[in-house]
Amino acid sequence: MLVRTVTVLLLALLSLSVLSSTAAQVNTEKMRALNVDGFQTTLGGDVALQSGNSDLFEVGARLRFDYRAGRHYTFLTGEVRYGEEDGKAFRDRSFGHLRYNHRLKPWLVGEAFTQLENDGFTRLQLRVLAGGGLRLRYLDTEQVKVFQGTTPMYEHENLKRGGLGPHPAATSGVRWSNYLNVRLQVSASTYLRHTVYLQPRIDDTSDVRILNETRLAVALTKRVSLQVTFDLDYDSRPPANVEELDMTLRNGLSVSF
Repeated sequence: MLVRTVTVLLLALLSLSVLSSTAAQVNTEKMRALNVDGFQTTLGGDVALQSGNSDLFEVGARLRFDYRAGRHYTFLTGEVRYGEEDGKAFRDRSFGHLRYNHRLKPWLVGEAFTQLENDGFTRLQLRVLAGGGLRLRYLDTEQVKVFQGTTPMYEHENLKRGGLGPHPAATSGVRWSNYLNVRLQVSASTYLRHTVYLQPRIDDTSDVRILNETRLAVALTKRVSLQVTFDLDYDSRPPANVEELDMTLRNGLSVSF
């Protein structure tokens, strides 16, 4: 049953990658469900509209599948985002991520993952990640949860050619991915989730990527919640004409069933 489920999720991941176009880094901790028993599906989306001095439209859609049985936990996440300002596209990205966890001890988990990404506005045509490592649980109460993960991962990326400067169009290497995830249950209907990733290249630690995300969620009903998210994304060696630092603030709804 588990093998069949993982196979189905992997095929769905490959399908999600075809939909697309994602940021240099993606916080998959926000998609991890801690209290799933059996199979669960989550859909989410958000829309931003602005008119006046400038006309802006942005839409995002998210999808997640979770499956837990005993010591085994598998989840698949995907997201697609598109935006236009004054009739011109300024955002076009997507990703798919598949992860398998095996609980070794109550406080220690082994995990393996693969991820596909692209982002038309950072010149990223395709990024493929694959890795495996450990996840540690430092604190797990109803009010506070703290986790840390460390994972060597292989990375391959293809960029759009032209205007890259000294940055190569295709690169491959191994990064050391580290993350810290903190979840606070502020009240019965409100929680705060904060995650920071640090991903240096193993053979050149000055080549580093950092992702910091803070999300506040307020439950409107049993299955619908309002979410406010702040992202900070840093790449020490981006392609030419791509900023090192990128920040985003967005509002949206999430629906579980």
